[in-house]
Parts: sequence; C-alpha cells; structure tokens
Amino acid sequence: MNQFLCRSCFYPFLGAQGPSGRAMRASAIHSYLRAPGGRPMGRPGVRSYTTRQYSESDLDLCLATEKDFEQVQSLFNDETDYMPSVYHSWLRERNRVVILAKLHGQVISLNSVHIVDDGQTALLEGAKVAASERGKGVGRLTFRHVIELVRVRYPEVKKQRFIKECKLDRGLCVLGTQFLISLRVPSINVPTLISEVISNMKKRGDEYYKPIPLQPDDVRSIFLNRTVIDTVLPGGRIIVNGSVFKPLESNLDILLKRDIVWRADRKDNTRAVSLGTAPYRDPMGNRVFMIDMFGEDLSAVKSVFLSQLQSLPPLQDNVICLLFVNPSLSPQMWEFCINEMGLEKGKQYWNDEIIVEDDISQNYV
Repeated sequence: MNQFLCRSCFYPFLGAQGPSGRAMRASAIHSYLRAPGGRPMGRPGVRSYTTRQYSESDLDLCLATEKDFEQVQSLFNDETDYMPSVYHSWLRERNRVVILAKLHGQVISLNSVHIVDDGQTALLEGAKVAASERGKGVGRLTFRHVIELVRVRYPEVKKQRFIKECKLDRGLCVLGTQFLISLRVPSINVPTLISEVISNMKKRGDEYYKPIPLQPDDVRSIFLNRTVIDTVLPGGRIIVNGSVFKPLESNLDILLKRDIVWRADRKDNTRAVSLGTAPYRDPMGNRVFMIDMFGEDLSAVKSVFLSQLQSLPPLQDNVICLLFVNPSLSPQMWEFCINEMGLEKGKQYWNDEIIVEDDISQNYV
C-alpha cells in the first residue's frame, strides 16, 4: 500500500491491527495526506512490488539541526508550504521532536511530534517525503523512529492527534471537521475594502458586530469556557495552522507565545472566535495568511473574518488567504467572499480538515 504524509500532521502507518487490536481496513491506512501548508503529496494506491523498499540501514535517521535548514527548505517547495517559516522555532520549542531521514547525506523526509495536553498527547505535524522517494517506505521508517523516540522520552503519552483531509474508515475517532476556503486577496487597499463591505452590510440591514481583539486574559476566559468548548470549538478543540490542541491552560500558554491574532465577536455569550497566523512567504513568493474560524453563527463569523483581514499589515505581495470554517457555513462564506467582497477564488488544495484523535499503541508500526 502506498502511504503518504500530510500538511501539518500525519497518520501513523498501522499494521494489521489497530489501536485496540481491531483489524483496520486498508483504506483507513493509505490516507491521502498533505505536506505542511501545501497541496496533497500523492495518491493512495497499491505499492509496486518492483520498487525497492528502504530499510533502516539505508537511511540516516537523526534529529534535525539548524545546519539542515537549506536542505529542509528545498524539501518544502510547494505553494503555501510553511515549514521554512517555522523550522527554526520548532527546533527550539520545548517538548518537540523533529526527525530527518537522510539518504547519502541528502534530506529526503521530515517528521515532527509535539507533546501537548500536559504531556498526555502527541500532536503529529509537519511530515513530508521527497517526491522522488515516495512509495519506498521512507515515511513508515521515519514515523517508526519518531514514535520510538516519543515512547522513550515521553512514556506518559497516551493519545495522538492529527488532521487529515480525506474520508476516514471505521476504527478512528473523528472529533470534528473544518472546511477550507482558499482565496486570493487582490493588491488593493484592504482597510478601504473592509469599510465598504461593512457599510453595504449595514445598508442591507445585515447584522454586523464589531469584533474585539483578545488579550491573554480574554483568551483564557473564552477558550476555557465550557459553553464555548461545547458549542463553538470543533470537537471541543482549538485548531491553528493545522495543529490541534485541547483547550487547557498549558496549551493556551503555548499558543499565546506564538504570533497569533485572536478575535471574537464578543466576550460574553461568544458565538464566533478565530485565530489568524502572521502572514508568511511561501516558496512561490506569495504571502500566506491562515485563519482558523470557529462558530456556526453566520453574521458573527462574517464579522470576525473581516476583523482578521483588518489585522493584515500593508502588503504589496500577492496574498493567499486560507480560511477554515464550519462546513455548514461554507456555501454562504464562499458567496460572501467572492460576490460581496470581490475576492478571488484561490486554488482549492483540499476541502475538509478532519480532526482525528486515537490511542498510541504498540501495534501502530
């Protein structure tokens, strides 16, 4: 079976038995996954038995270092790939493991695990295999090495969590789903555009709420609120740039150290919240702005989205906006962004982001 790794996470390459000894169907194994911030990395299918499979003795599996950056940068060369923008900070991040697979001194794969949830969960992100080496078992070997390191360094870890964008088969725990809306923001005066859109909304009698920027205390108050967790957050989880966190004090401490724009429609009776990552430059020279939006109230979501765009610094580059929303709102938000705001439809790299959580098991590899 041909197995691939994903944008900001990867699914463990299961053996014949799943996390609790259940037999797993093949389609649950060869998931169609994507590389960090970028497009899907390949098609699931049947491995050719004429293709030579690597063994551990063929590869140098090692911890990533600053000196490896240029080779890692060449590995992540797709539109919207974000790894080059976070690589250095990942190496310094507490409770994170970044593993490289090298062949004859050349980096051909990267995997990363971040230990979150007070040390209980392995957050799987940032995995990729060089295009020329896919289907040769590199992903399986590097993943196995990462998991072995986690088991030795963090024996208290019980769960793994990740995002994938294809339909799951039985046996996996799906917590929730978000839908991608890919947009291109034209080189125009964004504040003027937003003002015009808000004015038109008010003229039509549409509801508009002036969202509020959230300070650290606001973030804790809102994201630890049980009603928000149960009714606003997808699966009761916080998603930012493809990473999935439980709403816990320790996880919020991690996120508040990052360059994130936090917005909500209101502090009390919150109906929509969002996290926007600072725009980064992708390998194609585009500026990429990711917005993770939570909530099912259309008016509140529209208002918070406009507030996120208002937070953009003046940019002369092409801007790609990757907006993630509740699937129930995707038709209305497409209509709003394209027809009412005049934004351009971007390349739809994938559609659904499916939040998956499962046990870590000795049977995974």
